Amino acid sequence: MCSFVFSSVAAVDAAFNRAMRLRGPDATHEREVHGYYFCHNLLSMRGDYIVQPHISEDETILVLFNGEIYNCPEDEPNEAKYLLKLYRDHGDQLFELLDGEFAIVIVDFERGRFLAARDCFGTKPLFFGHRGNEFAVGSYRSALEHLGMQQIQALKPNTFVDYALDGTSITSAEIITFNLAQFSDDLDGWHRLFDAAVAKRIAHMKGSAFVGLSSGYDSGAITASLIAQKAHFISVTVEGREDAGIVSARRELVEQSGNRAILVPQESIDKATWATWLRENVEDEPYFIINDDGQRAEVGKSIHKDNAALILAAVCDMAKQAGAQVYLSGSGADEIYSDYGFQGKKIFAHSNFGGHYPDHLLGRFPWASFFGSTQAAYLSKEEMVAGSFGMEARYPFLDVPLVQHFLTLKPEIKNEAYKSVIQSYLKSHDFPFAVGQKVGFGFTKTKKKWSFLRRRNNSDSRKVN
Repeated sequence: MCSFVFSSVAAVDAAFNRAMRLRGPDATHEREVHGYYFCHNLLSMRGDYIVQPHISEDETILVLFNGEIYNCPEDEPNEAKYLLKLYRDHGDQLFELLDGEFAIVIVDFERGRFLAARDCFGTKPLFFGHRGNEFAVGSYRSALEHLGMQQIQALKPNTFVDYALDGTSITSAEIITFNLAQFSDDLDGWHRLFDAAVAKRIAHMKGSAFVGLSSGYDSGAITASLIAQKAHFISVTVEGREDAGIVSARRELVEQSGNRAILVPQESIDKATWATWLRENVEDEPYFIINDDGQRAEVGKSIHKDNAALILAAVCDMAKQAGAQVYLSGSGADEIYSDYGFQGKKIFAHSNFGGHYPDHLLGRFPWASFFGSTQAAYLSKEEMVAGSFGMEARYPFLDVPLVQHFLTLKPEIKNEAYKSVIQSYLKSHDFPFAVGQKVGFGFTKTKKKWSFLRRRNNSDSRKVN
């Protein structure tokens, strides 16, 4: 979880970096190269402790990087050097070769251009702004505002921009193209890919990984995979807002696996204290939540106005004190694998098709929340809150091969049950869950439970005692 700025104008003081620096507490490095300003805040996770920007020996190419490249070879000392090598070998085609969660800027002074890219789902923040002929690219909107930039916009996910330094050419292109054919019945293949998605996200890290363990499907699947892989991790549960029986059974399994299961009483989370924390330490981003019909939801909501952000901050604080540095988030599961609904019934107004996947995805894909809407909004919340603690958030459910495999499953498999692939995974691991239940993330008085039972006589709650 690093952060950076690349700008045609230099910073006049350190104010621009106040919020960004929390994401990279290990080292801050500023440099001017060929008249351009660079600043990078490092959170060291892999290999040598090497600051950025990483610059070629002849100072013609410069790399800034935030995130994790999961297919970076083990013999590479760090990812920035690997990206430089890939750029030299493949040019702007390097991005489609990456398996990771990233925001990247590569400046090629010899060719007079820079490339800026975000991973498929835009998990890592990256913004662009300009003022006249001046420009800046950075991890946080506030940093660009301090540099005097205007019309600041987030770069689109799954996109790279090729920008001429003299402003005479700006082009963009998609990085990943998904196959929309629904032909497969290989549900076990999704299970294997999910385990691989979790495994790669705990392969390179300092400290422990942690899961915000609830009674829901998503955190349950991550926890079940970690236990099955005999991984070292921490779970943190907020007591008082979950299904007590299921949470108790899950926490027992965590402890039986030799890992720590932390329980946080909901009443110990002081809303006023954490609201102040958010205002003082967390970059605020407005939510723009809309469905395929153009209906807006949660208008006026932002990270600072989201109770889920308050809870996440308290959970991150507890996990950080326990030695965790990587947060394994369930974000994206609702957007990809259920569309916040089942059998055409919408759980929330921002659902696009009530979780009933059509016989043909062409024309429906991408639905609003596949890349944008709640996907973008809630990823920004996860990133900004975890980043304020110097923790790196990683997203197993947004693993590109995993998502692609889900898309290729036949619609009858997708529609068989609520979050059918995740439910199937939980059953295969005999992990406790309640069939068809969606628990809203918030405080008890605003808690919402939704239950979709496939058959009237289906009473299996999958509780393990």
